[in-house]
Amino acid sequence: MKKKSLLLLGMLAAMVLLATGCTKEKTCRCSVRGTSKVRIVKIEKGSCDGLSVLQYHTSVDSLKVDTLLCTDYVFDIDSVYNE
Repeated sequence: MKKKSLLLLGMLAAMVLLATGCTKEKTCRCSVRGTSKVRIVKIEKGSCDGLSVLQYHTSVDSLKVDTLLCTDYVFDIDSVYNE
């Protein structure tokens, strides 16, 4: 009986870890091609390398599209903002 309850508890803990690991948000740092602009984009899943286009609305233009080069590399300046 004890072994079954420990096994069940272990399986439950593994499911909780998998569920929380899959929903981890990732911060991507992206440079806009042809300009000196940098965009910070948060994504729920996937890779920052796969992010190549950002579409957004502004108050002046109805829709803008930026072509991006993105990375999820953590920069030293991030420690200033996280503290």
